[in-house]
Amino acid sequence: MADVFLSYKRDDEAAAARVVRALRAGGLSVWWDQDIPPAAPWEATIEHELEGAKAVIVAWSRASAASENVKAEARRARHKGKLIQVFIEPCDPPLFFGEHQGLKLAGWTGEAQDIRFQMLLTAVRAVIDGKPPPSGVGFAPRKAPRWRWWAVFAAIVALVMVFLIVGELVALNPPAKSPARAVLTARAALLAKVAGVWGLPAEAGRPACQARFAYSVERRGPDDAIRLRGLGVDSVGKVVSAEGGSIFTRTITPASQAGSQWELRLEGDRLIQVDAANVSTTLVKCAG
Repeated sequence: MADVFLSYKRDDEAAAARVVRALRAGGLSVWWDQDIPPAAPWEATIEHELEGAKAVIVAWSRASAASENVKAEARRARHKGKLIQVFIEPCDPPLFFGEHQGLKLAGWTGEAQDIRFQMLLTAVRAVIDGKPPPSGVGFAPRKAPRWRWWAVFAAIVALVMVFLIVGELVALNPPAKSPARAVLTARAALLAKVAGVWGLPAEAGRPACQARFAYSVERRGPDDAIRLRGLGVDSVGKVVSAEGGSIFTRTITPASQAGSQWELRLEGDRLIQVDAANVSTTLVKCAG
């Protein structure tokens, strides 16, 4: 089993082959789908190698950014804390994979001494050794175990219960104003600020809000929920907490992401979205 797994789209085979050859020449064991034996089960072999690799490189291009298989492999690697991102051509990464966070290898023809490849080699070796790689390679550390999220959730629930109990006690004294009511009012105001249309900020060659996402606040039984729609994404997250400028949600739909924790954080006129792997995406408010 190889230490490095390369995820790419078959359209980019020539560029992917250059990465494989250079990494192997640098002394690393690398696996890609060209190594699957003719009689081996395709999906099972890929999943086995993906799980066993210590580092996973995803080669983003317009073709791979649209590939569900590549995105699924990248999500699995990011969840495990072993994803390194490279851009073999200028393109926008898929939603929630950061804003061009990764090594730019567009135009690289395979020279081992190229500073960009040397940065990639250093990053891969660090991840294999269980160390944080240099910044700028689209790396996200392994997310905290699920029990930690439940611990945070339990603490938040306990805090809310305290507010509610205090509110009931204060309500017995008519002149006093209920703290619980103030908390609920602040919560509603924070949720209202998130509702609307947000988009990616302007970059070279791309105006702001070219890619848009609509956030709406809904009621799901006794709970508040936030729905996100845009670019083929339609997800709903139950609001776990909403205070101090941050909203934490737990995904309800789609089922493949159920239970994952997200944060929406308002910073001035910007919305910072942090996914379950602690990767943040900055959005700006869009008109209409």
